Amino acid sequence: MMGHYLLSAEADFSAAHRLLGVDKCDQLHGHNWRIRLTVRVAEAAIGPEGMGVDFRDIEQTASSVVADFDHAYLNDLEAFCGAAPTAERLARIVYERAAARLSELAPAARVDQVEAWETPQYRVVYRPE
Repeated sequence: MMGHYLLSAEADFSAAHRLLGVDKCDQLHGHNWRIRLTVRVAEAAIGPEGMGVDFRDIEQTASSVVADFDHAYLNDLEAFCGAAPTAERLARIVYERAAARLSELAPAARVDQVEAWETPQYRVVYRPE
């Protein structure tokens, strides 16, 4: 039985948002977000150099897919049009963007999960079905 590898890299950004109807979150406020992008590579996909994907490609992907969030008011961004910019939605959007980018950049890698920290204590994990 062949195994697989999970590789991760992180990116961070600062952004503001409002979550209408959610107690204190109803007020304009900001977070220093941290994103961890974890990809899965099958053992059979390891190349002759011994790697399935370069960590720098994962890091670059994580940074690029959140670049438009940095120092932005998330409620105004097209990515959240018609939907509250919750940590859950943010994690799913990062997953969708990263999956599309990695399919071209590192075809052997599949996004396994995205973790999004809204604060050091609060984190959400998104995994595709």
